[in-house]
Amino acid sequence: MIERVYLKNHLSFDEVKLDFNEVELNLTKGLMIFTGPSGAGKSVLLQGILAIFAYFEANASLSEAILDDKIDLSEFGIEVDDEMIFKQIKKEKTRYFINNQAVSKKIAKKIANNFIDYLSLRNADEFKNENLLKIIDKFSNNNLESYNIMFNEYQKLQKELKNIEEKEKKAEELKEFISFEIQKIENIAPKEGEFEELMNIKKNLSKIEKLKEFSLEISEIFNYEVKVNEFLNEIEVDSSFFDEAMNELRGYIEMSQTKIEELENIDIDEILDRLSNLQSLIKRFGSIEESLQYLEQKKEEFKKLENLSFEKEQIQKEIFSLKQSLFDEAKKIRQNRLSGIKKFETKLNHFLEKLYMPRAKLFLNEVEINKFGIDEAKIEINNTQINTISTGEFNRLRLAFLASKIEYENKPKSLFLDEIDANLSGEESMSVAEVVKLLSKKYQIFAISHQPQLTSKADKHFFVGKKNNKSFVKELDFKERVNEIARIISGKELKKEAISYAMELLR
Repeated sequence: MIERVYLKNHLSFDEVKLDFNEVELNLTKGLMIFTGPSGAGKSVLLQGILAIFAYFEANASLSEAILDDKIDLSEFGIEVDDEMIFKQIKKEKTRYFINNQAVSKKIAKKIANNFIDYLSLRNADEFKNENLLKIIDKFSNNNLESYNIMFNEYQKLQKELKNIEEKEKKAEELKEFISFEIQKIENIAPKEGEFEELMNIKKNLSKIEKLKEFSLEISEIFNYEVKVNEFLNEIEVDSSFFDEAMNELRGYIEMSQTKIEELENIDIDEILDRLSNLQSLIKRFGSIEESLQYLEQKKEEFKKLENLSFEKEQIQKEIFSLKQSLFDEAKKIRQNRLSGIKKFETKLNHFLEKLYMPRAKLFLNEVEINKFGIDEAKIEINNTQINTISTGEFNRLRLAFLASKIEYENKPKSLFLDEIDANLSGEESMSVAEVVKLLSKKYQIFAISHQPQLTSKADKHFFVGKKNNKSFVKELDFKERVNEIARIISGKELKKEAISYAMELLR
């Protein structure tokens, strides 16, 4: 909650320093009331405080608020300290800071929403289905943890089913494409190492003529074999080495002849066509091995597409079973809500009656199963939709809501009420004052008031005045409060009766 506020050069205010600590020894909780003559700057002041939290456009050159709230700001990259400091600086443009770290206006307000509520705004969010059900669940002692787990799983399966159905629509076209891809590779039927082997054959085919020419020329050497032997004998040299060499040479020539015969039996056009097909795969996939991997991948994809119907049927069965379990759980939740809504309605109408408001009626309509169950909550005032009631009635309805759920509120906020008691009768003003005072036991409340009843309930009373066209604000002591409440009652001329009634209200 807000401990201190500082504003500098805020419209008609030169400087504002406000301390909200030590209210009835209850730290910052309590009722802070701002009063003063019309045009003094009460609304301007409240808007200046709210501008620190990005609820209004900033007009102050410098403003700062220190809070004792602690919330996790790690998602925004902001370090948490014992205090939280909101700061706004305006020069050519307005800049926002939290704990001395720059943030955008949007982030500043998002964080502030955790502990600030401005009731002058006609914001109907708390009357939306989700928020109404949350309050009803508190009155019903409902725990939706197991339901939420089941519903998250239900949503996950629904998403999977949708993906399968989308795939099914494209499946036939996709299967045709994949089948074409598979067929294209299978028609070529590549084998690992085949390309290298064929390239080697192609290389050898280019050597046939040269091999023939060499064989023919080399064969002439055998015409001199006898002469060589005679020569070796003549010089008395053993000729066995020469015989061995010639026999080895004959073997090589025969080998080359066999190779030439084999190569001549190969269809060169067939080899070239095969190489062309394999090269087309290498060009597309990088290698024969990668083309074979792609083939296996496409076969697997084709198999999955063939199995889509089976997968869809299995998921549909799971969804049906889970939906039945969800529905059974939602019915139990609904039964508890039907009991809880009566308690909530009774409490709400108790406070509405105190606030001189017509009775409210809460409804639970059964709807298609969703993340909140099978219920849709609605509220009407005197058989009228709440969006048609006046702003004053709307704000009193919000007060009644806050008072009704106060015992379940774990994280009370700082509430800003702008003239919540405006244009009310004495009895109505007193009833509003009593409800606001009740709320101040758990909330920190900032309110502008023009009525003595609410003003007299203040834990801290601030007077907003104007002198020489400059606004100022000061905290009042008991005697000053008596005079200010008497002024509200009787006007500028303080009458004895007004002072007496003021003292009576304060006591």
